[in-house]
Amino acid sequence: MQTAPPPAIVSPAPSPSAVLRAGAWIAAPRPWSTAKWLAEHNAFVARARQGGVDVLFLGDSISASFATRGKDVWEREIAPLGSVADFGISGDRTQFVLWRAQHGELDGTGARVVVLLIGTNNLASATPENIARGVAGIVDTVRAKLPNAVVVLNALLPRGAPGDPVRAKLADVNARIMMLADGAHVRWLDASAGFVDADGAIPATLMPDKLHPSAAGYGVWATALRPVLLDALSK
Repeated sequence: MQTAPPPAIVSPAPSPSAVLRAGAWIAAPRPWSTAKWLAEHNAFVARARQGGVDVLFLGDSISASFATRGKDVWEREIAPLGSVADFGISGDRTQFVLWRAQHGELDGTGARVVVLLIGTNNLASATPENIARGVAGIVDTVRAKLPNAVVVLNALLPRGAPGDPVRAKLADVNARIMMLADGAHVRWLDASAGFVDADGAIPATLMPDKLHPSAAGYGVWATALRPVLLDALSK
C-alpha cells in the first residue's frame, strides 16, 4: 500500500496589519525580504519533517553563520555531536523566530537539544522587558512542541564599545531571560566573559564589527557550549 505524500508546505502570507501590531513578544512573519525569508523557513520545515535531529540551533545571523564563518570550529566541535541542524536566519528578531517555531520548524525534528540565541536585533526597537517576553514565548513554544528536549538558552553576546548604552540594555535583557532557566529542561549559558578583555572592550580578533563573531569568536562560543551539549545529549 502506497503511503500518501506529505502535504505541501504552505506558509501564510504576512498580514500588513499583523506586522504593524507585532511587538517583540508577538509572533509575526518578517515584513522585509519576505519571499526569501519564507523560502528559508520552508526549507527548515522540510528538514524538520525528516526528523532525526540531535541538536537544533535556532536564532539569527550569529547562529546562521556558525557553520560557515566558524566552519573549522563547527566541524571539529559541533558537527561530531550527531545530526545538527542550523535554523538561523540573518536579521531575525524574537517575534520572527517565534513565528517560525510556531509554524513547523520544530515539528517532527525529534530534537534532543535546542540551542537558542536571539534578541540582539531587537535592542534598537524594543524594551528589555518585551525582548525577554519574546524569548520566553520561544522557550515556551519549544517546551510545548519538544517536551523531552533540553533548551540551551544563551545570553545575548556583548556588542558595541564600553559605555555604549546598548551594553546596559543588553545586560538588562540577560538578567531577565536567565530567570527562564530551571537547570534541567532549560539551561542557561553565558559565554559573554570570553568576548571581552579586562577593560570590557571586544577584541577585533573575536568580533571585527563588535557584533558578529569571527572564526576565533565562534571558538569562544563553542568552548562554552560544547560541554553543555555533551551533558544534555548524555541524558
